Amino acid sequence: MTPRLIPPEAAPSLFQDLKVEPEEARSILRPQRDDQYGFGFSLSPYRGCGHGCRYCFVRGYPNALHGCGDWGQWVTPKLNAPELLWSQRHRLHQQSLFLSTATDPYQPIEREYRLTRACLNVLLGCPTCRVLIHTRSPLVIQDLDLLKRFGDRLSVGISIPTDDDTVRQVVEPKAPPIPSRWATVERLAKAGINVNVAATPLMAITDPTGFARRARESGVSNLWVGSLRLLKNDPFYDVLAGHCWLKVLDPDYVQGIREILEMALPAPRRKVVNAKRKAEKARQGCSSRNPSKPILLQPRQPGLFEGII
Repeated sequence: MTPRLIPPEAAPSLFQDLKVEPEEARSILRPQRDDQYGFGFSLSPYRGCGHGCRYCFVRGYPNALHGCGDWGQWVTPKLNAPELLWSQRHRLHQQSLFLSTATDPYQPIEREYRLTRACLNVLLGCPTCRVLIHTRSPLVIQDLDLLKRFGDRLSVGISIPTDDDTVRQVVEPKAPPIPSRWATVERLAKAGINVNVAATPLMAITDPTGFARRARESGVSNLWVGSLRLLKNDPFYDVLAGHCWLKVLDPDYVQGIREILEMALPAPRRKVVNAKRKAEKARQGCSSRNPSKPILLQPRQPGLFEGII
């Protein structure tokens, strides 16, 4: 079923400041090559993102219609994404699929277009495909019934780059508040979903120990820490400097936070996670290159994270 378009004159208040430009996409699966983790494909049901995070590296992607400064002001729903995915589903046999590397699959407009949900329904019919969702939005809960049907072959990553919502209001002004993201993590974990927290790109954290404790108590399976990637002559540098947050660019700061969060999961859970990692590598026919590296349950999201725990 083709999602209903939103006539500009009838756009709900949620999207009044967002230019919606629907399109018929020519392709939907983007190969992701990662020699270490064997990643398969990414899928983006939308181009652009209504969250408009000020640091997002996707701002710098070539775009004939929009400049870097327009990021967050437009979004393009790929109306035929579910149909394209259905026609290409054979490519997903024994592969991993990531939703999404270049957009948030649960940005606000998903409430209207439901393209992510439609794609997930297609993926239910791909029983050998492993699905990884990454979002910063509680809207993922609206599909909880669907997510549970995937069982162990699906995981959800929630982006929580800071423990201070005043920081979030500066760097992610249109994104959901930090407390609502923790509530989402807890809801997913309670429902039996394999849920991970991604402190990426890492922003200023006031209480790393408290952050780690919150993650542990929320029932997460894994934690990621990733460094910020600035564009060339990135105006976001001035944002960091103006708030005295340049420390997030310091590798020592990132490593210090990583070491604290690395110990958040109890030892028994880390052993289970490590065992799953080894089993996955064996299934892919590759051996661990760094067996002493901290835990990793899911493949690294290519292009998103420089550091992982």
